[in-house]
Amino acid sequence: MLILRRRYVAGSILAILLRATCGLNLLGMYDARAVVAGITPITRGYTGSPNASLMFNVDWGEEYLPQILDTLKERGVPATFFLTGTWAERNATLVARMAREGHEVGNHGAAHSHVESMSRENLQRLIQSGEERIFQASGVRPAKLFAPPYGEWSGEMVTYVAESGYQTILWTVDTVDWRLPAPEAIWKRALAGAAPGALILLHPTEPTVSALPFIVDGLREKGLTLTTVSENITGKPR
Repeated sequence: MLILRRRYVAGSILAILLRATCGLNLLGMYDARAVVAGITPITRGYTGSPNASLMFNVDWGEEYLPQILDTLKERGVPATFFLTGTWAERNATLVARMAREGHEVGNHGAAHSHVESMSRENLQRLIQSGEERIFQASGVRPAKLFAPPYGEWSGEMVTYVAESGYQTILWTVDTVDWRLPAPEAIWKRALAGAAPGALILLHPTEPTVSALPFIVDGLREKGLTLTTVSENITGKPR
């Protein structure tokens, strides 16, 4: 798990540099319905509704997910979990619980691979394999939402994803919880960037478990309604 996190850190640093170079608006200050398919990822939902979404990218951390799911259930919060196919195969019971408790399952690829320069054939195979592995392991067919590992993207990549019938999803607010900061740092980051349409990125970590109740309560105090990513980007009320 330590090796995976080191790889995640290295990949995330590269992704941040890429987004800065490409001029990506990290705050996603636009209406998601105005994004031209095949050019840029979605980084914010529909700003005309007071919705916000908690999105968890999952390729490790299964030891913390039961507590996360408990908190979401206690507070009546739906979330979107982007799963790798290999993780879903190892944790089918958790995937089934996510679906049973009203959460949305998204696609994080068959494995946590670098995708920015991946060929059309390999990327589409990664997505389709991720979908099938999640489905075969748990009976849950993921939503047509793809969260690229490490946050990597290019215009060509987003086009290839769209050709597979998927939307590419990034985030509005990155809590950077994979670095394992204090819980207070996580919930303060989440709330500082919270606004209508916000997509808040989290991971299953120990400090995230502690921060989650403060995030949920703080978002609601801001007048935001917690929805799945699909509901958020279409502007549908919960």
